Amino acid sequence: MRKHLTIPVVTRLFLAACIVALGLFGTSGSMSAKPKYHGKDTFFLTDDPGNWFTGENSGTPVIIAEVGERVQFDRGTRTGTEHTVTLLIKPTGSALAVDQDDAGNGMINATFDRPGVYLFVCKVHPYMTGVVAIKDAQGAIPDVTAQELPFIGHLGVNSLPAAVVLSVLTTIAPTDADKAAKWDIFTAANQINPAVPGVGEVWVDTQFERVPGQTDNHGIPKPGTITVVDAATFTVEREINGLDPQAEKKWNNPHNMWANTSLSTVYNSNWFGQTLNKIDRATGDILNTVTTGQAPTHIVTIPNEASQQFGVLTNPLSADQNMVKLRDQGDLKVIDHFPTGEGLNHPHGHWITANGAKIVVPNVFKGLGVAGSISILDAETGKVLTEIRQQPVGLPSALLLPIAAGIKSNSKAYVSNAASGQVSVIDMTTMQITKNIPVTFTPNGQQGPQFTIFDTLQVPIQPPVSPDGRFVAVAVLSLTTVDRAPTGSADHVAIIDTATDTVVKFLPTPAGTHGANWGAKLGGGYYAYVANQFSNAMTVVDPDPNNDGNGADAAVVGRIILANGSAGAGVTDGTGGQGIKPLPTMYDGWIQDTVALSGTGQLSAEVQGWIDALTSSQKNPSGF
Repeated sequence: MRKHLTIPVVTRLFLAACIVALGLFGTSGSMSAKPKYHGKDTFFLTDDPGNWFTGENSGTPVIIAEVGERVQFDRGTRTGTEHTVTLLIKPTGSALAVDQDDAGNGMINATFDRPGVYLFVCKVHPYMTGVVAIKDAQGAIPDVTAQELPFIGHLGVNSLPAAVVLSVLTTIAPTDADKAAKWDIFTAANQINPAVPGVGEVWVDTQFERVPGQTDNHGIPKPGTITVVDAATFTVEREINGLDPQAEKKWNNPHNMWANTSLSTVYNSNWFGQTLNKIDRATGDILNTVTTGQAPTHIVTIPNEASQQFGVLTNPLSADQNMVKLRDQGDLKVIDHFPTGEGLNHPHGHWITANGAKIVVPNVFKGLGVAGSISILDAETGKVLTEIRQQPVGLPSALLLPIAAGIKSNSKAYVSNAASGQVSVIDMTTMQITKNIPVTFTPNGQQGPQFTIFDTLQVPIQPPVSPDGRFVAVAVLSLTTVDRAPTGSADHVAIIDTATDTVVKFLPTPAGTHGANWGAKLGGGYYAYVANQFSNAMTVVDPDPNNDGNGADAAVVGRIILANGSAGAGVTDGTGGQGIKPLPTMYDGWIQDTVALSGTGQLSAEVQGWIDALTSSQKNPSGF
């Protein structure tokens, strides 16, 4: 398990630089400098966890060069979808600007004008990270200053050595040794089972797990499995991977899932690819793979049983401008596609109202920079009813990389903004933002709307609303190993009370907290199941253990180890948790349709048992 860093941090950070065997500037380790090369070097954008920007000479996400040298970014040779190359952090005084207003696969070149650290990301997949370190005249890499990265100032220092900064970035971890040092890798002895069982199953997209022989059609390895947990016993039941011939060698970073009404089928998206899979829930067999478009993200079915589109899948394409609709007619077939806003959109984790009337879509970025928008669509026609654009001031100012949504029945939507660290609350009647809720922290525990990702290096991701509408569980991912108050952890879950739209509890979670969704708790109530991408563990959160309606006593009640000894996975076994899908689908608007099939013979005996185990309020959260 990784070593966490806390305040006071300066001494600990220097210790971490020694402990974490990165060896960036000449010591032994996975990132030792190569002999000086001439002319240009190349960064290949890849689908390889922890090594998403891979230097041709270094073989790692770090390229060491000199002023005046050029680096080429290859966005197409080794990856399955489109990306941007965006310069996020650079030395003070540098005039270099690198960004794209749209994703693509072409080549991009950058010539570096000042010594120091240049940090690049992909805006479509914001944890993809690459670093170019430019030496000064003495052959050293200048320190990273608080002016360049405000996060450092909150540590109580004005600057830190580049090696120290890189030693705490969880996204820079190309080898198993680096992952073991920086990520939260647990053993079976670390498992903590909740005292009260859950109901059904929990499917986790263990997106970073290595699978020997799992490649694309060009023979390039592609990661990812789906790990299925029995919610009654909290044990791993089975693992699904892309070696099934029906995956058609198009399985690549499985990212998010949904299920059909009878729970016989699970649908999965491949975020670093262009496909969706149809999977038999009981056997794990892949039944069908269909191409949808560039970087498909989340999947939600339309729950309006009165509509001819009842059960139709909706799926945004985050390296494109569109959402697609698919119908399951034995095989999945794309039946429609439409833009999610005006111009360039890059939509991600949407949600649909319980009545199936409206879709809330975060458009991650609209062009150069990280300004995005939130669109509300007519679910039947795909028409954009309104698009709330990022503005420099006012409530829309928080819309920086809006990435995922949750909805309270039909009344309020909650959208997380990765770069501003806030959750925007939207009144679904007026279709306007009513409040922004900060959910991230600086290293010394400060919080507020004035802090952005540069201050916190934390990003809120999935914000699902509990089926009864009482709480929002916001998964907050840290890009570093630095712990911070009030949780004593680098990552956390923020529990929002929807009655007041305030955070009532922050809960510590393992590294890379990313996905969250709600499942049934045996005997009544709900668990928030939380996936952690830089860990092999799933977190179980009870938002109200004593059932008094007050989330102030929300607690982490379980840590479920997803590693199951898969051959060849090594330290990646069970890692990469992003999309998470508890079954049954407990949300208002969906659970009622599954319950309606009870006793009809359309449910398997196993699924019928799950439905029989639900309380009356779980079977009908809205009470109507």
